Amino acid sequence: MKFLALATLMASSLCAADFSGEWIAEISSGGGDPQYARVVLKADGAKLSGTWNGSPIEGAVSAPGSGPEAITLTVPGGSLTAKVAGTDWKGSGKMAIRQRQNDAPEPQQVAFRLTKIPPAPPSPRTLDFAPKEFQRYYSASIPPVLHLFPKDTVRTYTIDAGGLDSKLQRRSPGGNAETGPFYIEGALPGDTLLVHLNKLNLNRATARQGNRINGKAVTPAYNAGAKYTEGFNSEWTLDRAAGVARLSHPTDRLKNFTIPLKPMIGCLATAPAGNLVYRATDLGPFGGNMDYNEMGEGATLYLPVFHPGALFFLGDTHAAMGDAELTGSALETSMDVEFTVDLIKGSQTVGPRLENADYLMSMGIAGSVPDSIQIATSQLATWLKDTYKLNDSEVAVLLGAIAKYDITELVDSSYNVVAKVPKTALASLTASDH
Repeated sequence: MKFLALATLMASSLCAADFSGEWIAEISSGGGDPQYARVVLKADGAKLSGTWNGSPIEGAVSAPGSGPEAITLTVPGGSLTAKVAGTDWKGSGKMAIRQRQNDAPEPQQVAFRLTKIPPAPPSPRTLDFAPKEFQRYYSASIPPVLHLFPKDTVRTYTIDAGGLDSKLQRRSPGGNAETGPFYIEGALPGDTLLVHLNKLNLNRATARQGNRINGKAVTPAYNAGAKYTEGFNSEWTLDRAAGVARLSHPTDRLKNFTIPLKPMIGCLATAPAGNLVYRATDLGPFGGNMDYNEMGEGATLYLPVFHPGALFFLGDTHAAMGDAELTGSALETSMDVEFTVDLIKGSQTVGPRLENADYLMSMGIAGSVPDSIQIATSQLATWLKDTYKLNDSEVAVLLGAIAKYDITELVDSSYNVVAKVPKTALASLTASDH
């Protein structure tokens, strides 16, 4: 990952303010992916104090001659020394780290790098972003298009799943080309990214949809016996004034058929873990092509962060969609989108979660519907336990009485089942902070 360089860390003298603040530590121990820590430092002359992922640390600045050239930090399980190298602080030492998630921390010889997180502006910003290109993959190797701070708002737009924009001009090959990624300052692995979908506005009068039921959603016998009309026109006209969509070239039986417009985003994602690369049509713990028709205006999505900056993507917007996207595509169209980002630091959801005015929703993404149900239910149960401080028996009774399930994705690389509970049924409980 690329980090922002520290400003004006040169050979001249540095004041205490250069050290005081929030930093990202990148730690490498000779194998596997780097690990990261959120470091807070406070300088008092040559003395340093602060925290390393919440644990107290102390240190010192060496300042021979014209200015400081090194810092030493006493950290859990050892000590680290960093020297100025150009515009980065890089160093080595020994500290207690986990080689794998469930391992006990053990002292390891490490190399590390410190990068200062730039201070947030005095008040949240609203930024306009016009994409110049679109991404067909989710990957941490893709450079960010814009750096954001928590609580910043972005106004941007998407193209449709086939690569057409609001003027029906081709901007990208098909395949759910995404807007982004957006880098969120201060986001680290182990955090949760919040994305508030403030406004979703249709920006053209047409949409297209598939016209055959995907074979994964019907029996082989039905699929073999279906007699689809060649060249059936499934283009839709979007009557934004009336709030409905109707077929642009309907058959006699469907000439009076209309559906309510319900703009939604099919793809919302952070960069997947490690060096993994997924197509924009894929989905997983990072989010991606989840195709849930409740990912609309007013909803808040929770996504796990696997890389510094989170690297947030969005795309594949729909004017409306039935559950499971049975024809392989919904009412595919382009859209103007306004969203706001925020962070839950030091706490990571295991997979995508969603919240709107009516429901708490947990997504289970897996290779089968039964596995998806288990993941969605387990995550929702954990969410309720953490938020409302319920025990397992209380959660079991609550879910058994009020839980609902939606099948949102049947036709792509993985299945997605949503477990949800209505907020009205939780009104008598007292929620803690996320």
